[in-house]
Amino acid sequence: MNRLFILFATATLLLSACGPGPEPTLSPAEVQGTAMAAALTMVAGTQAAMPTNTPIPPTETTMPTQVPSPTPTTFTQLNLDALPTYTPVTTTSNNNDCNQPLTTWDGESAKLIVRNNTKPKGVVTLSLYFTTVTGQCGYIGGRVESSATWTVPLGVFSAGAFVDGKKDFKVFGSGKITSGSWSLWIENEGIILKAGCAPNC
Repeated sequence: MNRLFILFATATLLLSACGPGPEPTLSPAEVQGTAMAAALTMVAGTQAAMPTNTPIPPTETTMPTQVPSPTPTTFTQLNLDALPTYTPVTTTSNNNDCNQPLTTWDGESAKLIVRNNTKPKGVVTLSLYFTTVTGQCGYIGGRVESSATWTVPLGVFSAGAFVDGKKDFKVFGSGKITSGSWSLWIENEGIILKAGCAPNC
């Protein structure tokens, strides 16, 4: 019986030696490579499933109509002696340059009360560009904190005021001065010319 047991044990050992070995384990580098390969396979599958850009066939266009070529022109030689001569015209210098202060003028004057009604009150730099009733032109200007009285010519003017305060801004206006007394109000919305007695006329 002992022999039979030894024989059976030897056969079992021999048979187990011929069987499959243990399953191999993957190294961390091999696991990472396998994961990358699987990811690339999925990306390739997604791109293969996407629709392709199919070019649109061109539409037929009509050919432009041929334009006839111009007919050749025959040139004749010009007689330069027959052409009129150019004589430059000399202009007289105009001493009435409007880009200057208007300190004196011909004709009557008027009194202009300038009121700074800006809110919040800022310092106003006012410039009035005048064309007088006698045709003289130039500008009159100055700084106004609250109010000022100026002597101005009769005529038309355009005005621009730069307000320097908590918030700097510009306002513009225009008007016509006739004889008498006038008020010029500088407000946040614009420049307003009023009769001398306004607003209590």
